Amino acid sequence: MKVSKNTVWVFDLDDTLYSEAEYQASGYAYLAERINELYNVDVRSVIQSAIADNKDVLVEICQFVSLPLSVKESLLWMYRLHKPDIKLTDSVKSTLAFIESNALASAILTDGRSYSQRSKVHALGLGEMQCLVSEEWGETKPGKKRFVHIQQSHTLADKFIYVGDNIKKDFVTPNHLGWLTIGLKDKGTNIHPQNIDVESNNYMPQIWIEELSELKDFIC
Repeated sequence: MKVSKNTVWVFDLDDTLYSEAEYQASGYAYLAERINELYNVDVRSVIQSAIADNKDVLVEICQFVSLPLSVKESLLWMYRLHKPDIKLTDSVKSTLAFIESNALASAILTDGRSYSQRSKVHALGLGEMQCLVSEEWGETKPGKKRFVHIQQSHTLADKFIYVGDNIKKDFVTPNHLGWLTIGLKDKGTNIHPQNIDVESNNYMPQIWIEELSELKDFIC
């Protein structure tokens, strides 16, 4: 399938443009650093064990440092507000640059808290891209507000494309609106698994890709 340059490309953020596991690692590294500064306790091994055992990392930290569980909320906000140490791969950078130079427009449509998501966007060097964050719109995917807003902002576009990874919420709305939907396959590190049951095929992307760089092949 080929699409014209009069196309609007819209991307999910987490586990689409970068690996969300990298953000988690960044947040936990920041927590470990701060706790070591405050209490002179190294919790890095505690964090790794909690992750490996699928336990609540913040609860495990509180117990190890002998902090009341009420401190968990403070740790959570430290995690959410930290400056993320994440970056795009060279392949993703070149793919986005190619699309931006061969498209009518491009944007990011992501769910999450405004501060956290925009911190990620800026850390990835994507601050110039239009970014529609769920908290700012009062609606998470699969809500249609942001998708419709993009359509109404580009009435002369030939096609709209959404690229994501989460089959529970990423694709059903753009499918309903007549967009082309493209799913990036999980390499085994995604936060949200793709091997789950969904209500109907409408929740699935129309096309699967292994690498984001394959998107270049869609542009004529």
